[in-house]
Amino acid sequence: GYNYEDSILVSERIAKDAGLNLSSWLALAVSQQAGLEIPDYVKDELDKAERERAARATEQELDMLDMPKSA
Repeated sequence: GYNYEDSILVSERIAKDAGLNLSSWLALAVSQQAGLEIPDYVKDELDKAERERAARATEQELDMLDMPKSA
């Protein structure tokens, strides 16, 4: 049957993957479901998360360039 604690854990993981805390992710989900505008603070958090992902990706690419080539 339905397990509330499991659903919270899944929701928290989805929120974290999106770069949001749970309350912001819930605000996003509810606003999308209701056809409402996404709150600006949620948009800001999503933008920040995307910038951080891009910075990590760039850092990983630079690290790969610095790795010695194996013979």
